[in-house]
Amino acid sequence: MSEQGGSGMKPGNGGKGKAQPVQKAAAAQPSEVEDVAGEPTGRLGGEAQALGYEQRRGVRAGWGRFLVAPRPLALLPGGVPQIEASALFALLEEDPDVEPVAQVRPSRSRGLGAIAEPHPACPPVAVVAMPQERAHALAANPQVVVEIDQPLSYTPTPSVGVCPVPVIDPMLAVTFEEPEQLTLRVVGSDGEAVAAAHVWAIGTGGPVHGTTGPDGRVTVTLAADTPETLQALYVRPVADYWPARTAALRLHSGQEAVVEVQALAETFEGFPGAALTGWGAQAMRLNQVPPTYRGHGIKIALMDSGVNTGHPDLKPTVRHGHDFTGTGNGTWGLDSTGHGTWCAGIIAAADNNAGITGIAAEAELHALKLFPGGHLSDLIEAVDYCITHDIDIAQLSLAYPVPSQLIAWKLADAHAAGITIIAPAGDTAGPLTHPASLPSVLSVGALAHTGTYPAHSPLAAMQPPWPGPYPAPFTPTGPGVDVVAPGAAVITTAPGNGYTVADGTSIAAAHVTGLAALLLAHHDHLRTQVMPRMAARADRLYALLRTACRPLPGADSRLGAGIADAPTALGIPTSWQQDYREQAYAAAYPRV
Repeated sequence: MSEQGGSGMKPGNGGKGKAQPVQKAAAAQPSEVEDVAGEPTGRLGGEAQALGYEQRRGVRAGWGRFLVAPRPLALLPGGVPQIEASALFALLEEDPDVEPVAQVRPSRSRGLGAIAEPHPACPPVAVVAMPQERAHALAANPQVVVEIDQPLSYTPTPSVGVCPVPVIDPMLAVTFEEPEQLTLRVVGSDGEAVAAAHVWAIGTGGPVHGTTGPDGRVTVTLAADTPETLQALYVRPVADYWPARTAALRLHSGQEAVVEVQALAETFEGFPGAALTGWGAQAMRLNQVPPTYRGHGIKIALMDSGVNTGHPDLKPTVRHGHDFTGTGNGTWGLDSTGHGTWCAGIIAAADNNAGITGIAAEAELHALKLFPGGHLSDLIEAVDYCITHDIDIAQLSLAYPVPSQLIAWKLADAHAAGITIIAPAGDTAGPLTHPASLPSVLSVGALAHTGTYPAHSPLAAMQPPWPGPYPAPFTPTGPGVDVVAPGAAVITTAPGNGYTVADGTSIAAAHVTGLAALLLAHHDHLRTQVMPRMAARADRLYALLRTACRPLPGADSRLGAGIADAPTALGIPTSWQQDYREQAYAAAYPRV
């Protein structure tokens, strides 16, 4: 490829130059394994190929991953011609310093949303590997957009200078020639050893992590501390117990520390055999919504870490999904982090008179797996999945550190197709994460509530002196938070067959996603058969959620418009409603 003007690319000619059509990468053989929905699975199985997703190639060692796309005509400087995607991709194929990885070509061949928005704002995107210098050269050409294919995470670490983040230089900590070890045993208040619990020993050199074995024991190496210099121990069981934070025990070398965690069954009488109504449902007055209000007929996409479809509360609910990380066949039904399973339970857990019931029980939940291992290019594919599958609500429980114009365009396409996009504001205790900061996204902050967690909970050390709801300590400080919802000490589904205590703005977003599904299913002005799938429907839903919020005491930018109130949003007659002040949180949390 000859260079011009230092950009390494000839000006586009509408695809009429010497560039040949892009040679597609060799496609993977279709898998014979099918997912729960009866569709072929795997990165390029079935619908992924039908939507135009092409097989990834290996990335050369030492090169970075980038997204390259033609700049839309409306955004080009005067007199600069537009380059067609096919011509651009052919030039990339011919460049010896560029290694094509994949192509993401949005499909408009199916889906009501695709019909409603036939001219997408987001152009086709090439995923390539190349040296940093080559990426800078391509970015200098006004005809193309070049971005880093950023990895997705839950709360990205902000860039230096964005906000005050305490950073510990490892060289400032004393490293011993023979590091000491700490052995810790985690037991439940029921006397059982707690296996697979995550343990963090926090000292002068930062946290050290380990996981308990079948006997509840874990041994961690203290590279820059001794048992005497540890400041705190933090224990988070995977399921069935409350997390605990305790001041480091006064130990001597060789002694075993014992930490007791409280069983959920001791806090909630009869749980999980008897159904539980958590404090979050009460705070949003969801318990005052008629039991006939369900999420039937509403399609929800949960972009997260997959969902544990083997859980008894989720098995009848989550029947559709796709793994966009390329991990393997059917892996969208496996959740290695538990995060997606937490959110899925809040949104759509089945009403089986045990455990918990989702806010929008009977909704059709699609588990779109993007973590761990996903990138922006995978997110673009997942959003296009939502458009072509007529998804009504998409909860995007992932973030990235640097703003992306391509993601902004893709989410604008989803909004134009009538999809309501909800995202956690981020667990940063600082600025909002991306994409929650985009105007087409409803950003949700997290509330905590005193008295809803035990005295040894990590939340207890940071609670305010007044009783009642308050901004969770990890929720962003704003500006930009639209609404808030319960996001701390929330009981939900866990990997395996149990239940866990979950915190985070994603948990708060799941509450709002569930309420949004009820609005689409039952509000007279939002039902699909009344209002067609278009941007106006998403805008109407955003407005209803914001205006139905109940303000909370204090002028705090972290609270946005306040907490969404379900009966008000749904327009339920007052005969169904009870005085919120008479709701006693102690009824749901009698022994906390």
